[in-house]
Amino acid sequence: MEVTEYRPTQLTLDQGDLDYLLTLVRSASGDRTDARVFQALTPTHKAGVYEVTPGPYVGRLGLPSGSWIDFRSRFPIEDVIELIRRSARHPIRADKLRVDANAETFLTEAIALAFARELESLVGQGLAKGYEQIRHHRPPYPGRLDAAYHVGRLAARPDRLVTIGRHLTTNVPVNQAAAVALDVLSRVPLAREVSTRLARLAPAFVRVRRAPIRAEDVGRFTLTNLTRRYRQALALAEAILRSQSLAPRSAGLAGGSLLFFMPKVWEAYVNQWLAEQWPEHRIVAPHRFRLTNDGQTAEADATVWAGKDLVALYDAKYKWPGSTPDRGDLYQMITYCERLGLEHGTLVYPVATPKRSVTVGNKTVHVLGVAPSFAPFRL
Repeated sequence: MEVTEYRPTQLTLDQGDLDYLLTLVRSASGDRTDARVFQALTPTHKAGVYEVTPGPYVGRLGLPSGSWIDFRSRFPIEDVIELIRRSARHPIRADKLRVDANAETFLTEAIALAFARELESLVGQGLAKGYEQIRHHRPPYPGRLDAAYHVGRLAARPDRLVTIGRHLTTNVPVNQAAAVALDVLSRVPLAREVSTRLARLAPAFVRVRRAPIRAEDVGRFTLTNLTRRYRQALALAEAILRSQSLAPRSAGLAGGSLLFFMPKVWEAYVNQWLAEQWPEHRIVAPHRFRLTNDGQTAEADATVWAGKDLVALYDAKYKWPGSTPDRGDLYQMITYCERLGLEHGTLVYPVATPKRSVTVGNKTVHVLGVAPSFAPFRL
């Protein structure tokens, strides 16, 4: 079964699949949590046939019956792959329900490429290190005497000496999670250029112990100032480990349910793109600020700063641009500019479109299209 973002589609569903999908429908109260995969699900005049309207998701969702739904984007598939690969945004859902991995593997390869890019950056900076205690039974005997072990296990033999010392090592949890995820991907059938890129990273993790680790454990890691740079790599590692699906099983291949919430993927991509366009500036994304005098706040997708001075405002719009910006988007940007003290703001769309501007009073809203698969971007 196949659906496209925001496009109503009729699907034949049994009762088990219907009950499962109903939990993924946006609530009547207007709940906008990412868990609400479908905008609407309504019965038709045909028994067992329902009209479903998906939200802005891309991926594949397994169903209790063993079938699955493919979620397609409105935008070109090559652009979607670039967005996922470059943004390194992890899936919003990574369920245990299985789907066929033979039919299409582009999402798996996009995740693998994003993961490879994050690991290449980490290896280039140097893997995080920590201290671990190692017991030494042979000379030279670094560290301090391990009296408890010497007496309790060796009966205080005068011809045996045991010391214990602290050693700096890369064998720390964040590297262990990355190494295990890398091992999972090594067992997945991928395009040659993808598998080669991953294979080149393997030597950097040779000394990292493959400790048993679950996806849930990765999500609970507490990052420090020294390991905060692992955030995106760990998010992708969690997705990889959560769907052990990615690895071959039995005679066939099984894949996990993976859904990407594309507005967030687009926002992450735009943030990285802005960092390339404003190399000497600081990008704050998102930027929360006071919207009303009574204390209500708003959140701009991205702002650009030169020291303490705000110089630019951007809003990432995951939609097709019209001949003019939507009235709601226009009002939003003008309001934000007014409150932030700017004379102009920019709406960024994921398709190539001529740059144009709309002026309202003393505020100007620019419209900019960036086609991901063709946009200049240094990896």
